[in-house]
Amino acid sequence: MTELASIDGTRCLVTGSAGFVGSNLVRALLDRGCTVHGFDIAPATMTDPNLRWFQGDVRNFGDVRDAAEGVDVVFHTAAMIETLTYAPDSFVEFVKSVNVDGTQNVLRAAIETGATRLVHTSSIITAPVDQPPGLGEPSKYSQAPDLYSTSKVESEKLVLAANGKGGLWTAAIRPGGIYGPGERNTLIGPLVTSLKQGVPLVVFGKQNTRMDYTYIDNLVDAQIRAAERLVPGSPVCGQAYFVTDGDPINTGRFSRTLVDDMGIEATTLRVPGSVARALATASERVFQLFGKPKPPVSLVDVQLCLKDTFFSIERARQDLEYEPLVDTREGLRRTAEEARQYYDSL
Repeated sequence: MTELASIDGTRCLVTGSAGFVGSNLVRALLDRGCTVHGFDIAPATMTDPNLRWFQGDVRNFGDVRDAAEGVDVVFHTAAMIETLTYAPDSFVEFVKSVNVDGTQNVLRAAIETGATRLVHTSSIITAPVDQPPGLGEPSKYSQAPDLYSTSKVESEKLVLAANGKGGLWTAAIRPGGIYGPGERNTLIGPLVTSLKQGVPLVVFGKQNTRMDYTYIDNLVDAQIRAAERLVPGSPVCGQAYFVTDGDPINTGRFSRTLVDDMGIEATTLRVPGSVARALATASERVFQLFGKPKPPVSLVDVQLCLKDTFFSIERARQDLEYEPLVDTREGLRRTAEEARQYYDSL
């Protein structure tokens, strides 16, 4: 059993604290008696006597350093989830400045202010696209050219390379598709909005491919478990871990189950993979050339639906003593309950 250093009552920094992952993590830390420094470009989304909000830009080192002053544990969740392969140069540079330069600023600030532990939220997308499904953490990284893969690979490398420098111990968590009540930007929100507009439930490819998803409570639990095991000599230091529901599911079935649980009548439109790839590529090329409109579905989004993209969480079970708190079926039920309320409010 790995030695533990409880985070209860410690002072923590959460970057991206206004986002879905960050805000849920902030609430979990407050519940554990932590004093939390919330850092986001957005204004405060919650109030608590033990929460101090720092509004700033992760690309600005001074902003990050101010927020890191006096903290022991850093949770870096701030990132842009942009999966386009083709985009204008200015857009590419902007995403990389947030995901890569921002991560460099967080690492530098953590070391300069004396933080001892840092947990980075990475992604399963850092794994090689040709890795057989169901395996554990690979020794190599993805070579995929899309913005999210390239920037998350680079940022994760920076985090793991910083392990042990200046007394800082680091680890990375690689979730699958993150979902849960209140998620608005990537999976659930866009789906609910399109349903409200009367758009059919669009699914790509066949019904037998599977992908990893990560319910928000499972992700937050793993982030905290990683932080508590970042002590000298721990096998967690300098490592990355797949953290999912451990229950891969077809992307179309995931969406269909959510819609059914919401009690919504919606027809399903299944688009062949070759057609979906062609349409996504064309829309990205138009965006790259003219700067608008931004494609609602990327080539990567399509490709994730067309092949098995799931991994073993055995190493997280071993080193983090992680076990999913919520399975995907229950996670979808809980998500659908809140999503229906959101649907009715639109």
